Amino acid sequence: MNKTHKVITTKQIETRFSIIRTLLAVAIALVFAFFLMATVSDNILKDFTTLLIGPLASSSRMTTVISKMIPLLFTGVAVALVYSAGQINIAAEGAFFAGAVAATVVALIEGIPAPIHIILTLLAGAITGAIVMGIPAIMHVKYNVVTIVSALMMNYVALYGGLYVILNPLRDPSAGFEASFSFQRSAILPTLFGNNRLHIGLLIGFAVVILSSILLYNRPFGYEIRTVGQNQKFANYSGISVNKTIVLTSLLSGAIAGMGGTVETLGNYSRFVYSGFTNHGWDGIMLAVLCRNNPKAIPFAALFLAYIKTSADALNLTSSIPPEIISVIQAIIIIFIAAERFLANWEHKKIVANSQRALAIEKGE
Repeated sequence: MNKTHKVITTKQIETRFSIIRTLLAVAIALVFAFFLMATVSDNILKDFTTLLIGPLASSSRMTTVISKMIPLLFTGVAVALVYSAGQINIAAEGAFFAGAVAATVVALIEGIPAPIHIILTLLAGAITGAIVMGIPAIMHVKYNVVTIVSALMMNYVALYGGLYVILNPLRDPSAGFEASFSFQRSAILPTLFGNNRLHIGLLIGFAVVILSSILLYNRPFGYEIRTVGQNQKFANYSGISVNKTIVLTSLLSGAIAGMGGTVETLGNYSRFVYSGFTNHGWDGIMLAVLCRNNPKAIPFAALFLAYIKTSADALNLTSSIPPEIISVIQAIIIIFIAAERFLANWEHKKIVANSQRALAIEKGE
């Protein structure tokens, strides 16, 4: 055998197939979307072009893509961290909503200087979000409650508890609709590049991504998170406190999701205006699946999701295509990426062939 044949690691093969799997899933989803759109579209080529490049048609739409991406950075990282610990904790939606409510309470307080006011709102959102995602984790380790069930219930506790606060003591009767009193100006996030739809939440989001990646892959606690997520028995045998790791990870994830709710609310609105779930937490679950719980990949997945959401908005304005088409695309992509056996045989053959090549080179053949 020619010794110049390149031998790569199994990890590199897995990474390549992860990329191929993602790209192929997107391609299949787009093909399916094309035929689905053709059944209702009057001009399928125009509408499909809008779907593909609509967000690039103007600087305003491109700004919208970035704006939609900001909260996804937080919820994507939050879910990726807790899933890395092997916990199906879906309370990121409730943590996001509750964090926004808590931040609203602090944002209404008068007389606090701007930098301190913003920091206090972020702390309030983070603490509240940590409580929402931490409770299901504590119930799991203390009473063996199924995490996904308690987390789902916590979402509704956060939703209706938050709405009670907003629509009763904090409701502004003069607003003309169901909303809180206006935020103090000192609590509103500064804008970026003079654009009212871009704010420092973007920088905070990227900081969260970077710090989470460092924590997960370059710190002992990150090793503990990944070990617990992969094999709790081995983690116990290694001296890792499984219960402690699960609870701390859930608290951290909730804090990040709660900060996301804070950033989204104080960066885009002058008062609390939500009347229900924002779906950012559910989108975070999708991002974590897309990225296989790797925080470093969250910005790319968040940008992609924000892009197709903006495409949906463009289609809604320029055609009769229902926005649910985008939901179909998202679902198909997730199905194929989440399918463990999708392209698995091909990937296995490549790994085996590469291992045989490495063995032959080692023997000098």
